[in-house]
Amino acid sequence: MQERFLMKHEKAEKPIGILTANLDDMSFGFEENPEYDNEKPFFLRKDFAIPFEEVLKIWVLNRAPEPDYEFIECLVEKAGLKEYDAYGFFKYNKGRYISDRFYFEALD
Repeated sequence: MQERFLMKHEKAEKPIGILTANLDDMSFGFEENPEYDNEKPFFLRKDFAIPFEEVLKIWVLNRAPEPDYEFIECLVEKAGLKEYDAYGFFKYNKGRYISDRFYFEALD
């Protein structure tokens, strides 16, 4: 199963691009919008020693609270999850993170 999200920045009108999540193997892809000219997310700004797909996966899944957070049980319940699921938190929070202004809108 595949899900797609439009990635946006709070201070930009044009979207950054489209994130694709393949739930069968938890792989991710990203198609950058060439017309976007504002702040870019970390995974688009640097060269890495590991494959881009791995950097993207780490970036997406790290937008969830840590599994050993003291009140994680309450957050799991609030998000409507049965157990801790980093991707489930990503979807619940629309990919928002406290240190930046990026967010995602579901396309499908």
